[in-house]
Amino acid sequence: SQLVAGLRGLGFAVGGEDDRNWRTGAGEDDRKDDRNWKALRAAVCAAFYPNVARVDRPPKEYIDSFAGAIEKQAEARKLRYFVLTDAASNSLADGTDTERRFQKREDTLRAFLHPSSVLFKEASYSCPYVVFSSKQAQEARPDLNKQARLNLSEASEASVFALLLFGGGLRTVSQWNEVLVDEWIAFSSGSTTVVALVEKLRAEIDALLLRKVESPRLSLAAVPVAQAVAKLISTDGL
Repeated sequence: SQLVAGLRGLGFAVGGEDDRNWRTGAGEDDRKDDRNWKALRAAVCAAFYPNVARVDRPPKEYIDSFAGAIEKQAEARKLRYFVLTDAASNSLADGTDTERRFQKREDTLRAFLHPSSVLFKEASYSCPYVVFSSKQAQEARPDLNKQARLNLSEASEASVFALLLFGGGLRTVSQWNEVLVDEWIAFSSGSTTVVALVEKLRAEIDALLLRKVESPRLSLAAVPVAQAVAKLISTDGL
């Protein structure tokens, strides 16, 4: 409730529900709130980048029912989070596509969400990446039977198009039909056409931001580039 009140004070028309659990049959005001939440999520993602962690789900489990086997929702404690290590960042510039692919897997470090994070008990993500504000190394405490671990603070679910539009360099790996952001954030169905379009849109965004800096009173509401970005963010490209 404090977050909602603060956002309303800043001018965001937000409701009290999370956009990933938005009710069906919502009215126009609720859909507007939904778009505002998604825009806010994209803004947070762009602001925290490159503080990104990958979310790995456990193997799927199924339960029997009268309608047949139904996939069981994963438990939050079984999700695993991984961040890119500094060693990986320095080594990704060398090697073939295959070498880079396996480097990125080997040069990640498991991390844990801090218990104070609102995502600590989250078990389902629409985007398999989260952003975070900071990370802290927790020392081992043998007397309390606690191992050393890396904690991530103030985590928020990332947005696919926010990562594509405001993240690092893009590259396609045709062998896996993927597009990579900064050589380790991977999305399937990647193609050179998709990367070319996103890079073109990125260039247009940079030019538009420069115009805004030079003319702070410039309205962007009717600018086609701004409308395209808003559409992608608010609809997740659907």
